[in-house]
Amino acid sequence: MEKVGNYNLEKVGNHSYRLKKIIKGRTIRISFDHKPSQREIALKLAERIQDDNNKPEILRHCVTEYIANRENILSPTSVRTYNNFLSVLDKSLLDKNIYDITQSDIQKEINRYSRTHAPKTVRSLHGFISSVFKVYRPQFVLSTSLPRNDVKARFRPNSDHIQAILEATEGTPLHVCVQLGILSLRRGEICALTLDDLDGNKLYVNKTLVYNKEWIVKETPKTEESNRVVHIPDELADEIREQGFIYNLSPKKLNEHLHKVTDQLGIPRFRFHDLRSYFASYASAMNIPEADIMKMGGWKSDFVFKRIYRESTVESYNESSVKISESILKSSSKSSSDIRKTP
Repeated sequence: MEKVGNYNLEKVGNHSYRLKKIIKGRTIRISFDHKPSQREIALKLAERIQDDNNKPEILRHCVTEYIANRENILSPTSVRTYNNFLSVLDKSLLDKNIYDITQSDIQKEINRYSRTHAPKTVRSLHGFISSVFKVYRPQFVLSTSLPRNDVKARFRPNSDHIQAILEATEGTPLHVCVQLGILSLRRGEICALTLDDLDGNKLYVNKTLVYNKEWIVKETPKTEESNRVVHIPDELADEIREQGFIYNLSPKKLNEHLHKVTDQLGIPRFRFHDLRSYFASYASAMNIPEADIMKMGGWKSDFVFKRIYRESTVESYNESSVKISESILKSSSKSSSDIRKTP
């Protein structure tokens, strides 16, 4: 460190210097290609402070700018979620200067939001707030107490449920969609498909239907890995060609149609997306390599794959539970018997 008047400079090269100063919780860095005078440092510092003062500091402005700066790189779904978060945040908090907001203010807002929303949604909102602060007030690290995630067991369809649904939907567009769902396709991917994407029995998944004020086709799928070729049975390919289309409604309607059928069959409702979980579990039970399953389903990381989709079915869980309980009790009983026989 070299001192120039009241300023400490760090020498970073033969002739280069850098000033680092914290003002009102903001870190200001200024680089020089020579050793500056005290007056030169003061002028540069005043200029930088003026520039920073012109930046939005009211939280509402920060949030709005944060979203606007990412509109072209985020998916429409993410942008819509962020705008929704902006609309639900308390107005008194949004109208505060970001440097006047305390951890207590954030905690109160999270507590308020938690009263009417699920823990997962609350955590998503907090993650969004945290991201905004990292950009506009990076020194302020949030340490908010968050609600625990729900650990409710969600209903998962088994082979019997799938078979009943396929039989009930035969001859309808939903019949094609359910088959594509259990071959790993997402709702948006199915709704964006056209006959041009079908070549023989190969289905080229390369786009998705998303909502951004209206339903639009996004020319890139959810992730890079989602851009893939899915091999489908010849019978399904023929069914699609005979039908003349794949599905000409929205992903929301696809869920509604599925729920209408499950209600009629007396099957508990589940998300269309859960068919991907069925695909992953089935493929895993067939001992197909995990890397191949991830590639076929377009999963980006094994973390997501293992955390969400590689879940046991009710049948396999029950079977495993019976096996382990019988085995462990027999083993324990035998050990106990051996101990009693020991003189």
